Amino acid sequence: MLKKGFLAITALLFISSIAMATGGYNPQPLSGSVAQTQSFSIGDICNTGMATVIALTHGDATACVNQSLNLNNIQSSPCDATPCWDIGGKKCGPCLPCGSQCDVEAIQTQCADLDQSSSASGNCGIINVNSFLDAGGNQEQFIGFSTSLKSQAQNLGLAAQQVVTRTDGAGGGGTTNDALVSQMQAGSNAGGSVFEASTIDALQTSNTGGAANSTTALATSMTASTSQAQNVF
Repeated sequence: MLKKGFLAITALLFISSIAMATGGYNPQPLSGSVAQTQSFSIGDICNTGMATVIALTHGDATACVNQSLNLNNIQSSPCDATPCWDIGGKKCGPCLPCGSQCDVEAIQTQCADLDQSSSASGNCGIINVNSFLDAGGNQEQFIGFSTSLKSQAQNLGLAAQQVVTRTDGAGGGGTTNDALVSQMQAGSNAGGSVFEASTIDALQTSNTGGAANSTTALATSMTASTSQAQNVF
């Protein structure tokens, strides 16, 4: 209960920061402007996005769980607008070109790739493996017509926790959380171009093993968040 409560608190912190940081502008659009908003949430305060719980008690037993989740959001105007950023975060090229003096182009992308694997095996041992993984992100973008305001804001957050315990008997347990979450915004009008990108690449691994009458316990936690905002007049 305590560890799930801790994860819920960390998730609340980065979700709250998302709400605070993305409400800072109120553009007055002209005809031909582009406004975009998108968000994703893998888990919330009441429900873990990705969770694995394995419990083995005495006797010979094995268990293995693998979970994968992939999420992609894209908003684009016009529909063939192309990003100026490799979604893996490897490179950043020139931003969107203006085809004519008054062209307005905008694109937003969100990607999340989460993997969770847990296993346990025992011989008259008591083994518990718990793993939790949450992620969330939010984007808002306004690209004004002609030389009007260009504004971007985005937030990205990740919370992960692992607990592995083993007592008595022979055996062991292990769990791995692997997450890559990324966001990109790019836009241009006659006044120039704007660009923002955030990436969180996280790997969390816990393992334990031992012989009879040994006691081991592992607990790891990880939180990460990013926040960006810019206004170009």
